[in-house]
Amino acid sequence: MTESISTNYSIPSVMKAAQQNGYGEVRNVLTLRNDVPVPYELSSKQILIRVHAGSINQIDWKVLNGNFSSLVRLSFPHVPGKDVAGVIVSIGLGVKRFQIGDKVYGNLGMNDGSFAEYVRGDESLFSLKPNNITMEEAAAIPLACQTSYQVLFKKASPPIGMESKILICGGSTATGLYAIQLAKAVGAHVTATCSQRNFSLMEKLGQNYDVVYDCIGGEQQWISAQQVLKCGGQFITIVGDDRKSIISLKSLVSVGSSLINRKFWSIFGSSHHNYIFHFVNQNFQELDDIRTKYIETGKVKPLIDTIYDWQKDDVEALYLLYEKSKSEKAQGKLILKIAHEE
Repeated sequence: MTESISTNYSIPSVMKAAQQNGYGEVRNVLTLRNDVPVPYELSSKQILIRVHAGSINQIDWKVLNGNFSSLVRLSFPHVPGKDVAGVIVSIGLGVKRFQIGDKVYGNLGMNDGSFAEYVRGDESLFSLKPNNITMEEAAAIPLACQTSYQVLFKKASPPIGMESKILICGGSTATGLYAIQLAKAVGAHVTATCSQRNFSLMEKLGQNYDVVYDCIGGEQQWISAQQVLKCGGQFITIVGDDRKSIISLKSLVSVGSSLINRKFWSIFGSSHHNYIFHFVNQNFQELDDIRTKYIETGKVKPLIDTIYDWQKDDVEALYLLYEKSKSEKAQGKLILKIAHEE
């Protein structure tokens, strides 16, 4: 660690933070403590953020449950949470893009840490917060919106644009809600289904879609999508066949075999439907693009289902946050409010 630039903010030595102590159900493995050390020592490119809000994603409760434990090994106690919005209170000597006092938002990736009063991370993980929305709304954006941004404008070929026809499976999910708004913002023709059960509807829509974007998963999505994609159309999923996403050697072999099989038929089959499994990657330039082109222009709005406040409800706010996310009944993003805006 290196020295950081001095700050006018009073940074405590300990903080309130969620603590994951193992894998399992949230009420068994997650606690809220007031004596967690603040990670104030920064490398040259790191920033320290006073967190105002975080949001939960499907991957958060799956990691807590141990679904990825064979692939990603956590060190306990572990502070969970990926999406974050807050204020920079300290910066490393090599930080060029930000200064102390800047309001930022970002996705911490598998390092996690946003369900705490303070979090540190490399400056490349963050962008300036959109100036027309609250901290809670900003925390609702990074992972879900950037995932759909990448699917529509980076993974789809050609990128979704004017006159493109896209079918979004899971339009009421967080990623689906952002995808609908992003696609409409660039003039695409958008159709959305809202549940895994809408296979018959999909098959009545006609064979003319450029892209089917699957936000909910299950093998039947791919089977049904082939009935509505045009020749050469793309099926892009962020979930895959296994909606439980339990990673094991057997599941990895199965997924690999399935991908190879579908890629083979996308090349040699008569319809040439391309099957694509997309994993989000962190990119601050894309967060900047989302901010300036879509959020600050009002073309895309963060949609929030519930805000949980741990200042009011203590650890119960965390439990309700995870349980609502796992129920898959949220209509929009679920937010953890950590500090009030100054």
